[in-house]
Order: sequence, then structure tokens, then C-alpha cells
Amino acid sequence: MSVFNFLNPLENVTPRFTEEQLGEIIKWFDDNAKPLLIIDDDPEPTNVVTIEQLISFLELKKFHRRHFDYPTYFEIMKQAEKLNAGTTRLLTQDQFIYILNCWVLEAKLKHELELAFAVFDTENRKSLELEELQHIVQGYGDDPFSEAEALEFLRDANVRGDGHVVYADFVESLFKLAPELYDIKAEFLYEDPDEDPSVPPLPVIIVEEPPPPPPPPPPPPPPPPKKEKGKGGKKKK
Repeated sequence: MSVFNFLNPLENVTPRFTEEQLGEIIKWFDDNAKPLLIIDDDPEPTNVVTIEQLISFLELKKFHRRHFDYPTYFEIMKQAEKLNAGTTRLLTQDQFIYILNCWVLEAKLKHELELAFAVFDTENRKSLELEELQHIVQGYGDDPFSEAEALEFLRDANVRGDGHVVYADFVESLFKLAPELYDIKAEFLYEDPDEDPSVPPLPVIIVEEPPPPPPPPPPPPPPPPKKEKGKGGKKKK
């Protein structure tokens, strides 16, 4: 087992970003990095960004939540310590890509299968009839089942014997019988992540209008008029 090299963390890692996303990440790094870190005896300082800049990048929300699990500050610092950046709080370009790559989300076959069955569950019953399942497996997909394959599939699916299949339970049973299914690379059923019903909508934050400022206090009353002193002196008796 090779030793993890925190200065070259991508040595045995293939980033899971698309080519476009990776280009955007590198451009942002190049635009914001500064030569602040001396590595070993290299006379030229290495361009780096700070942990605070990483957090600012994450706040831009460049990745959809279906594709990226936005980390907490604690999770960021845990990965930073693995890269020996917990104290310096500085990240090289490879470290920056590596730390972002930790939170990339990929499609899981089990989840996407459940979503595919749910598309045909128009009444949200969480179950499908055998006839519906037969129509699905014989009429959809790149490699639809033959009638014989469909009948064998349906015998396994009708575990309750009542002609109705709870598709989440059925998918679960498939993966228990064949755990190698977990290793199959899947694609997202919904190309547009905003149409994916399994991604919860962002909470609506209602910003209340601040109350109007109180009216200014009334001006103070004018001072009373000064009494005029009488002219002349005291009257003689």
C-alpha cells in the first residue's frame, strides 16, 4: 500500500469532476492564488490559496447539490489536516482539487433504479402491478428483456404473491442477492438535476421587511420669554 503524499495527493486519484468543471476550478485557483508557500529547497514559492478562500469558493455554489455534498467547516478542516494544511491553512492547486473531489457525488445504480420504477408509479402507491413491470422491462432500456426473461424476472419480483410489487423492497432484494451490482457505474436518470424528485428543494427563506424606524421625537418646546426689567430705580417715598 502506497503512502499518501500530501504534497502530491492526486498521485493515485482521478478527479471525478467533468472536464468543464475541472477547468473552471483551475481557472478560479489561478485567478486567486498567491506565491506564499516555500516547499523544501525550492527557491521559487508555490502558488496557494487559503482555507478561507476555499470556503469563499464553496459559497459560490458552483455545483448542483445532486453532484456535490457541500461540507461543513469541521469536514473541511478534517481534510485540511490530512493534507498538513491544518496549521498553515494554505492549499496548493493539487490539494485544492483533491479536497473538493472528496465531496463529489456520483449516481448510484440502486437509487436510480428506484427512481426509474417511480416514474411509472403515477399514483404514488410505492408499488407497481406485475403487468406494469412486464411492460417496463420489455419496452424500455437499451437492452429490453425478452418475454422469457421478463417472466423469470416477474416470478422473482412477485414475492408477496398478490400481483403487486413494492419496488423499493424489490430493488433491495436484488442488491442483497447480487452485491456486485453496487460496483456497476450508473448514470443519473434525470439529466437536469432540477427535475430530479429525489433532490429536496432548497428551503425558502422569507426575509421579513424590517419595521419602519420610529418617528423622530418632537422638537423641544421653545424656552419661555425672558421678563423685561423695569426701567428706572425704585420709587421714592
